Amino acid sequence: MYSGGRLSRRVFLKTLGIGASMVTLGRVLSWGQPPVKVGLIGPINLLDVGKAMVRGAQLAVDEINGLVSEGKLPPPKLTMEGLIRDDEVLRGDVAKAAFEELSALGAVAIVGGFIDETVAAMLPSMARLRKPYLDTGSSSPEFNKLVKEKYDQYKYYFRLMINDNVMGQDMGIMAAGLMRQDLGIEKVALVAESSAFGQNLARILQGQLAQAGIQLVKVFNFSLQNPDFASILQQVSDTDADAMMLVLAFDPGIPLVGQAYEMRLDMPVIGINAEGQSFEYWKNTGGRVMGHVYVDVATGETPITPKTRPFYQAYVERFGDSPPSRPLFTAFTTYDALFILKGALDRAGSTDPDKIVTELEKTDYVGTVGRIKFRDRTDPYPHEPIYDPEYVVAKWVLWGTTARNPLDPKAQPLRVVVWPPKFRLKADREGNPVSIHDCISKACEEYRKSVTAWKQQGRPKGGRFTAWHNWARAIAQCFAS
Repeated sequence: MYSGGRLSRRVFLKTLGIGASMVTLGRVLSWGQPPVKVGLIGPINLLDVGKAMVRGAQLAVDEINGLVSEGKLPPPKLTMEGLIRDDEVLRGDVAKAAFEELSALGAVAIVGGFIDETVAAMLPSMARLRKPYLDTGSSSPEFNKLVKEKYDQYKYYFRLMINDNVMGQDMGIMAAGLMRQDLGIEKVALVAESSAFGQNLARILQGQLAQAGIQLVKVFNFSLQNPDFASILQQVSDTDADAMMLVLAFDPGIPLVGQAYEMRLDMPVIGINAEGQSFEYWKNTGGRVMGHVYVDVATGETPITPKTRPFYQAYVERFGDSPPSRPLFTAFTTYDALFILKGALDRAGSTDPDKIVTELEKTDYVGTVGRIKFRDRTDPYPHEPIYDPEYVVAKWVLWGTTARNPLDPKAQPLRVVVWPPKFRLKADREGNPVSIHDCISKACEEYRKSVTAWKQQGRPKGGRFTAWHNWARAIAQCFAS
């Protein structure tokens, strides 16, 4: 790993994932070749995940084009000028029309996507137009099924995320490890929104929890229209659950988080909260998200790969004055998608869609979220990343602070990966990864002891709430020290 000093050209190219064939290609293609057009479609006006998607793409295009200008990447450059469209979140008709329009404008490939229903509306156009599409936000396994069953039509589809089924599997692994083994959690209550994503994942999770040896004591589904969180939280509190698991994609969860804190809900909160990945979430909840653990693809604090923190720092430097001031998962995945597409274009030496697909299938790229290789067509989920700690997995991230009072406006929030153990890391002054696994393990042991004592004392109100916050504070200290 590079730790300072001057990079040789060979090391620099290797770090970027650029092979000798790509360097040679620079001598084949004309340096005067016009930029390749790439389109982007996502919920850019209404959701922060859409804004982050665009920002990740902008950083990637600017970096790629800068490397081409310096002769460190071969031509052509990329351009997204005039090729970014809003899908209005749930408007499949709008997304489909945008896909058709961008294709007509000469986009060689398209990236983006978030809501499954919206992405599904674009795929028939993708197949008909033979347009490579790199999905950087949705999660339906049905899209992979199309690639597998109708390969010649749908081979143009690739995804940088893991799908719902794999996410459910990951949640089961996390539940068996972090929750059951590390924290002693044996029973959970599940709170899930009524969206298709929420209900599908809740269904998958029920089976995964059973395999993890965790009892699901109650499932609470809530409508996206005027949810009664006070009632739900009281019912959760009345169960004998050791933790509350969340599945939120559309609902921001801010009232739920706030009310859970104010009632001193006596259990940890762990799960999926798309809005809860945002750095602004700490401020939006007034620090009441303290101790919550949410899934993510990466954080700026944890050196997942040598590219994670440099990307994070570049994002903050450029966009840190307006929300989302820190990259959300779609920023990471879209940034990686553009570099992957550039590599495929260079190896193909052509903008022919079938040649691009062939090269995308050969991808082996170390990005910001991990090492990305796409599953092959014999896999149940072709054209999405291999799921493995050595490649791409979900990261479970704790909201914490070393401050005694998380509601203090001066409290500085931290987001620390607590699962998988491989990524229990912080960076040293040179940016190299340093393990904090032992420190986190000790904090988990202290939490188990505190909960045991709390139960022996007759479960006094607020006792496990305090133990959970002490756990989060101890882990924040592991990271900050």
